[in-house]
Amino acid sequence: MLKGNTVTIERMGKIVSVAEDDLRKGDILLLQAGDLVLADVKLVEVRGLEVDEFDLTGEIMPVDKKVDGEDVFVYKGSRVTRGNGKGVVIALGEETEYGKILKQRFGQVKYKFPSLIRKRYLMLLVFLLPPFIASLTRLSNLALICVIYSAMAVFVVLTQNNELFKYVLTLSEVKKIKSQNIQILDETSLDFINNIDVVCFDKTGVLTTRDIEVKRIHFADETLDMNSFSSSKHIFDLTKIACALCNDVIFFEKINQADPIDRALIALALENGIDINEIASKYKRIYEKPFDSEDRYMACGFELDGKKIYFAKGDPEIILRMCKHYVTVSGVEKKLDLNFLSSINAKSRSIDQNGDRTIALAYSFSTSETPPLYYTFLCLLQLENPVKAGVPEVVETLRQNGIRTLILTGDRPETVMKIGEEIGIGNESSYCLTGKSMAKMDLAEIARQSDYISVYARLLPSQKAILIMLLQQRNNSVAMVGDGANDTVALKVADVGISFADNSSPFAKRVSKILINDLPDLLTIIQSARRIKQRISYLMWFRVTILSSMLVFLYSSMLN
Repeated sequence: MLKGNTVTIERMGKIVSVAEDDLRKGDILLLQAGDLVLADVKLVEVRGLEVDEFDLTGEIMPVDKKVDGEDVFVYKGSRVTRGNGKGVVIALGEETEYGKILKQRFGQVKYKFPSLIRKRYLMLLVFLLPPFIASLTRLSNLALICVIYSAMAVFVVLTQNNELFKYVLTLSEVKKIKSQNIQILDETSLDFINNIDVVCFDKTGVLTTRDIEVKRIHFADETLDMNSFSSSKHIFDLTKIACALCNDVIFFEKINQADPIDRALIALALENGIDINEIASKYKRIYEKPFDSEDRYMACGFELDGKKIYFAKGDPEIILRMCKHYVTVSGVEKKLDLNFLSSINAKSRSIDQNGDRTIALAYSFSTSETPPLYYTFLCLLQLENPVKAGVPEVVETLRQNGIRTLILTGDRPETVMKIGEEIGIGNESSYCLTGKSMAKMDLAEIARQSDYISVYARLLPSQKAILIMLLQQRNNSVAMVGDGANDTVALKVADVGISFADNSSPFAKRVSKILINDLPDLLTIIQSARRIKQRISYLMWFRVTILSSMLVFLYSSMLN
C-alpha cells in the first residue's frame, strides 16, 4: 500500500532522497509537513512537529511531538500535518506497528455441517437389541420389524447428535441476525459469544463519535451551554462570526477535510443561523497568520464596509498574553486584571483535567493597515468528543449480564477517564494504565493489574493485543469492538472481533468476525447466542424424555 514512495534521509552528512525499499535501520529520516511516515522513527530533533496518528492510535487531534516529551516516537502510516523534524529509523516493514497490522489475515468462515453419526452415540443401540430380538421371536413379519427398528435406531442416533441441533439452530439465528443488516462473517463466532465474559472497546468511533463539538462557551461573567446560546446580543453574534471565519478553511466545500477544531467551530456557527458562504463573501480576508504548534495560535483579519476586524484563536494561555482587555456578555470592555486572569486560567486547567479541551477566542477592531499588537479576550470554548447515543445503556446491560467492560485506546488519559466515568466503565477504580507505563512493566504485573483496571490510554496497537492475550491467559473469553486500523491486531487475537459495517477501516473489517451497524447490535448478538444455548438445553431434556419413553414402551412390550 505504501510502496513506491521516496524518502529524504541524512546519510554520511549529506541529504539525499532514496526509495522506501532502500531505507535502513539507523538512517536519519527527515520529516516535514505533508509527509507520509514510512518507518517507525525515534525523534532526535523537531520544530513545531505535529503528526496525525488517527489510524494507529484513534486520537482525533494531531499529536504535538517533543524530543524530551512522552511522544518521542513517530510511527509508519501516520502523516505530518505541521512543522518538521528528524529521527532515527528503528523499525521497517513488518516490524513496524503498521506492518503488524498488515500481516493480519482475513476471510469468511461458514458453519460446517456436522457428521450425522457419532461413534459415541452408537452405544445407545445396545438398548434396542433386547426388544428387537424379542420381537423377532414373537412376530412373523420380519421385514416390517427390521424397518421399524432401523427407523428407531436412526432416530435414536440422530436425536442424540447435539452438534446437528446446534447447526440447525445457529443457521436459524444467523438468518434472523442478517435480516437486521448485521453481518456474521464467521458463523462459528456465535459459539464463542456464549462464553464471553470481557468486552473491550476502542474509544473514538466506538464509544464516542469521530467529531469534536463545542460543549460550553465561557464568557468573562457567564457560562452558557449550547441550548442557551441563542441570544441576539452583539457579543454572541461576534462569537458566531469568529467561529465561522477564524480558521484555515478557504474552500468551505472541503470542510470535512478541515482540522477537527475548525469543523467544530464552523458547526457551531451553522447551528446558530450563520450562512457560511454568505459571511465569507461579505468579509474580505486581508490578513492570515496560520496556526503553528510552537506559537500555539492562529490569527486572521477581515474587512467589511471599510472597517477592519481581526480574530485570534488558540491556546488560552497564549491568547491571554495577547490581550489587554476582555469583554463581558453585555458588551462592556474592561481592562485585564489579576482576578480575571486567575479565573480563566483556573477554568481552563479544570476543563483540561476533566478530559475536555479548551480554546480561546479574541478580537480587535482596527483602523490600522497592520495587524493589531493587542486583542480583546472574547471567550473560552469548551470542546468535547461526545459519547454516542445508547452507549451507557449497552455498558449497563452488559454489566447486568455479568460481562466486564474495558476501554483500550490511544487517546489521552484525561479524556478516557472522563468518557469512562460518563458511560460507567472504570467506576470501580480511579486508575488509568497508559502504554508508556506498560512498556516499563513485565507481563506478569500487567496481567495482575488487568484484574482491576478497566481503562487503558495511550496504547499502541500491539499493546491492545497484549492486554487481550493476558486476559485470555487468565481464563477470560474476550470480545473486542473496534473500528480503526489501530484495532486490527486486537480484533484478530480476541475470541470474537467486532467492527462496524459502515465507517470502519478496511483493516478492521478484514479481521473481524462480526460487523454491526451500531453498538446496541452487540446486545442483539449476545441475546441470539444465548437463545441458541437455551434452546439446546431445552432440546436435551426433550431428547432424554423421548428416548426414555421409547425404551420404557419397548421394554414393557417385551416383558408383557
